[in-house]
Amino acid sequence: MLDHIEEHIRQLEAYIPGRTKLGDHDEFWDRTLLETRSRPLGDEVKRMDYPIRQVEAYEASYHGFDETPIQAYYILPAQHDGNLPCLVIFHGYGGHKNSVSHYMKWLIQGYAVLAVDCRGQGRTGDYSRYNSDEMGTWATKGILDKEEYYYRKVYMDGVRAIDFVSSRPEIDSSRIAVMGASMGGGITLAVAALDGRPKLAVADVPNMCDIGLAMKQKFEGSLTIVEQFLHRHPEYIETVYQTLSYFDNLNLCSRITCRTRVTAGLKDLVCPPMPIYGVYNHIQAEKSIEVFPFSGHDMGIISHIDQTLSYVNQYL
Repeated sequence: MLDHIEEHIRQLEAYIPGRTKLGDHDEFWDRTLLETRSRPLGDEVKRMDYPIRQVEAYEASYHGFDETPIQAYYILPAQHDGNLPCLVIFHGYGGHKNSVSHYMKWLIQGYAVLAVDCRGQGRTGDYSRYNSDEMGTWATKGILDKEEYYYRKVYMDGVRAIDFVSSRPEIDSSRIAVMGASMGGGITLAVAALDGRPKLAVADVPNMCDIGLAMKQKFEGSLTIVEQFLHRHPEYIETVYQTLSYFDNLNLCSRITCRTRVTAGLKDLVCPPMPIYGVYNHIQAEKSIEVFPFSGHDMGIISHIDQTLSYVNQYL
């Protein structure tokens, strides 16, 4: 049994996929970053009357890619003298930023937290218009045009989250981490690739990895909706794959410079391990990966949570 698991992991470690990066990939993202940063941040914070007295909790908003107000919790330890390390946390597909209390394991250790509601999800709206939106879900919004695609906006909203925390006087801008799971893990890798400011990236079972292979191997999750779209419209297969190539972390990960940790579950049907390893194996920055042989898409494992606490404490 152990030999079988070890052989599977060796195969994953040896998997080096070819990239699908098109010729204007870097120009597209450099232009997108310039466009995003040309607009005012438009940030606002409002103190919350929150029952845990050991924290300062704020409802925060800032302008995303297209001036959509991105809603977030901005949470600080009640007792601090500034110079705080900060975690920027992204949720999974169809999720939300949860409760302030969800982040207490970080706050009691002296971390600040920005917990983001991704556009169109949680309490965040979406000001964008999409010419292709017939499936009614985020994974296919604007998928026929890289300029319109949902994840272009989401990745830039994540960069603006770094702008927000970097602008706060109580935050040590040299000690910012990005983290998330599933869609949040995919956003984490993309933001770490597109913004050099984070010191640390923690991406659990990330999506948007080696998308071509992921669409072959996954049986659940958001990319199955892309497959449903292509079932209806086979004439758009080439266009869709070209669009997705700009948002595939396989083509972005070479830009990551911060220390990065990734996790994978060998029984994950939503974000299968081989596409995750395909991205991980291309990352050139300091990195580590935790693999869970009998885990699926749920990383709520006690040992994993404890390992994450230790990892962040060590490197942030």
